[in-house]
Amino acid sequence: MKTTSKTTAYIVHSIAAAVLVLTAQIGLAGSATWLSSPQDSAWENANNWTPDGPPNGPSDTATFAQSSQADVNISTSEEVNGIVFTSDSASFGFSILGSGVQLIISGAGVINNNSVSQSFVAANEGQIIFNNASTAASAHMSIVNEGNQGRGYTIFNDMSSAAGASIRNEAQDDFGDSPGGETIFNGASTADHVSISNEGPPESHAGGGQTIFNDASTAANASIDNWAGGAACCSTGVSAVTSFNDTSTAGHATITNHGPLFESLAGATIFNDSSTADSSILVANGGSDPRFGPGGGIFFYGASMGGTARVEVFDYGYLSISGHQSGLTVGSIEGSGNVSLGANNLTVGTNDIDTSFSGVISNDGQGGSLAKVGSGVLTLQTNTCIADTVGLILVSGSTIKLDFTGSPDVIASLKFNGVLKPPGIYGGPMSGAPNILPEFGSGLGTVEAGPISTLGNISTRAFVKTGDNVMIGGFIVQGAEPKKVVIRAIGPELSQYGIPNPLLNPTLELHDDTGALIASNDNWGTTIIGGIITSDQVTDILNSGYAPGDIRESAMIVSLPPGNYTAIVRGVANMTGVALAEVYDLSPAPDSTLGNISTRSFVQTGDNVMIGGFIVQGTQPRSVIIRAIGPELTQYGVPNVLADPTLELHDATGALIASNDNWQHTIIGGIITSDQVQAIMDSGHAPTDPTESAIIATLPTGNYTAIVRGVSNTTGVALAEVYDLD
Repeated sequence: MKTTSKTTAYIVHSIAAAVLVLTAQIGLAGSATWLSSPQDSAWENANNWTPDGPPNGPSDTATFAQSSQADVNISTSEEVNGIVFTSDSASFGFSILGSGVQLIISGAGVINNNSVSQSFVAANEGQIIFNNASTAASAHMSIVNEGNQGRGYTIFNDMSSAAGASIRNEAQDDFGDSPGGETIFNGASTADHVSISNEGPPESHAGGGQTIFNDASTAANASIDNWAGGAACCSTGVSAVTSFNDTSTAGHATITNHGPLFESLAGATIFNDSSTADSSILVANGGSDPRFGPGGGIFFYGASMGGTARVEVFDYGYLSISGHQSGLTVGSIEGSGNVSLGANNLTVGTNDIDTSFSGVISNDGQGGSLAKVGSGVLTLQTNTCIADTVGLILVSGSTIKLDFTGSPDVIASLKFNGVLKPPGIYGGPMSGAPNILPEFGSGLGTVEAGPISTLGNISTRAFVKTGDNVMIGGFIVQGAEPKKVVIRAIGPELSQYGIPNPLLNPTLELHDDTGALIASNDNWGTTIIGGIITSDQVTDILNSGYAPGDIRESAMIVSLPPGNYTAIVRGVANMTGVALAEVYDLSPAPDSTLGNISTRSFVQTGDNVMIGGFIVQGTQPRSVIIRAIGPELTQYGVPNVLADPTLELHDATGALIASNDNWQHTIIGGIITSDQVQAIMDSGHAPTDPTESAIIATLPTGNYTAIVRGVSNTTGVALAEVYDLD
């Protein structure tokens, strides 16, 4: 998300001040009325006014009544105290056109004494500026800030007000990667009851309309819509955005951020610096199709505050506080969308209203928690509302009702009244849970609090060939409960990381322990119904946070009972290239774990060695054995095996923390401080050939990478494995 700069606002404000000084030095014509039959449309033409014109001074009033010329063009900067439309005036249209051309209203403002609409258009760098305590009309006044190259601006300075006007900030479509028309509030100005529409970018590299609040300005009771783009491929453009900077406030405004109708940027609201959402209503909607990108967004950065704002996120709309400098408090959260915490805590409930939530609150493993305060009830409607790495913080009398059935919602930790609760399953009085807290309400659902330590994601990158040399991944679901996972086959998007020869169109198959095909996919945006996949999965994949970055890549979400499973990655039409096979755990819990992961592929040299990644999630270390297998594959009829594999283990920084070549000879170094041969034998996973490699490691939470190579740059088929020893 591109944040909006406030620099333009200050520059424009400075220009306006300079023009005021200049106009004060020019002879002022005084107040005047636009003639009923003027010579032309030029404001600057004195013959179009009576008694003398044009009005151009801080005490001058421009009056408009019935006229044969209702189009008024302003091509040089003009200043008036106010613009008055009589009770019988025509419907006028004002055009403020050209770089440096300004219509400055510095006193009474715009007064419309009838029900006829009056319109003002700023374009080609033209500006409409309200200074001092001037106001836009309380009704029937529209302002359009055009968006193409040389866009228009409307600026409210000092204590001016947008009153009840209607403002449209048009998008620009000239491939400039810059915003469209802008409305800017500076000083202590107010949006009052204005209605503002920020249009979304229509083309690639285009920019949406923007509304910017600076200084101590306020959105007051405004209604603001940030629209998504209307055409494909707006990936490098600028969203339609409302941004709050400095100490500005959203007041009691309603701000709606719309999701995409096509593949484009969604609307967004951004809080920067020490701005506040106050008691506003902030809405983030999804779009017409989840394949077109994420929905509308609400972002908090810096030291901004959420106040008592009512935050509503729907479908794949989202709230993100991951870029905030600390924790954030909002009035409430509701809807079916996504909330991203990062390392920050989100406190909800300060507006004391009842809300329901069925989306996902996650922290990407960075430690953020959800805290509930206030007398309103937050109802969680599914057992996946709180991601497994997110903690939950409760206080007496503040209720989170668990209104779902089935397995517990797994959480990293539970803190009640400042005291960390022991690991276990918790619920309300009706849940039958072993541990009862009244703050979990009358619902039947439960949560399972950590500490939890699991292998949450396992992936392997290798060169996919054809025939016996495709990529074959195996994993085991252990425990008493089914496990929900997302499996992906990634190829084209690897090129953005500098990986040569990616597999341009990977396909994915899933087989059970009998070898039966139970699910398949080619192009994740199109679900293949069959086997254990019975309905369209596109929305679920998007909501999981693991949607591939290229439509040609493959993915599936499956809930698997305990057992052995095999995933096969091939190239369409026997294509070859580097691919990434991944398994992400969507339901980590002690009663259902990923106990073993293995990948068989052809190990080459250079960038095409086999690289496996896995994540230890939770709050406790995890003991694993990692193996690189080659020669013993011959007994299973696998040709061209890697005769002498070596194994390296790297941490998240890329540092080498362990290595092995020939498992019966331990290499001391890094995290390996003593001989491991006996421990490997006792694990039950000792390799059968002495040239194969193995490492046992107890690893704290984090990301790890295992690399399998051939000694002396030899190549061949190898098997990389990670077994969970806990």
